[in-house]
Amino acid sequence: MSAPTNRRTAAQEILLAAADLANAGKRDFTEWELTVAAWRRDNNRFGLRGFEAAHPDHKRVMMEIMGQTKKDNPVRRRFIEKTKPNYYRLTDLGAAEVAAIQRGPEAEVTSSRSPGPIYVAIEPFVESPPFRAWLKDKNEPRSWLGAAAFLGLSRNTANELNDRMRAIETAVRRAREWCAQAERADITRGVHGGSRPIPLAEIEQLQAFLDVLRSRFSRQIEAIRQKEG
Repeated sequence: MSAPTNRRTAAQEILLAAADLANAGKRDFTEWELTVAAWRRDNNRFGLRGFEAAHPDHKRVMMEIMGQTKKDNPVRRRFIEKTKPNYYRLTDLGAAEVAAIQRGPEAEVTSSRSPGPIYVAIEPFVESPPFRAWLKDKNEPRSWLGAAAFLGLSRNTANELNDRMRAIETAVRRAREWCAQAERADITRGVHGGSRPIPLAEIEQLQAFLDVLRSRFSRQIEAIRQKEG
């Protein structure tokens, strides 16, 4: 079993376990497979109490990905998505987060690392009609419907709103980091291109657009957050 890294949170270890499964060819994996993968990474943390070395604790792992009050829940953060009952999948945003965790805060990254997962994570936001419209006319969007469309809200719940905003900010942060570390002014799907380059300037504008939405629609945002308060 892998030696646990004490600085990592339980949620981070579970995300890394999901990446282990994805790297082993499991595009979709069951919650039980995720439990075993997390236990193999850190049997002390995810082992059944009193039998840590012999048996995983399924409930302990599920607590991290099903707890709606846990803001670091990898499902809430859109690092892992539920594809059907009891089945999950690592997302592109999750793959980008895994790379950042594995590097560590002091690791040096070369430009050879593929930006593919980061590109796929940020592309839907950069190419969204509300954002493209705002680039041409700073009065857009004129209604909350446009903001909700950009955020991809379906239920208008506080958790969904907060999680969606956080996912966008995470994608922006990872894209900025990659551009800085690779000394590039844009990001592409792969190291050698193969897609429309997304300029760093647009990535910066994406964060500015999110800030505009927060300010322009503060009343609607606050109403959603208070509805469940």
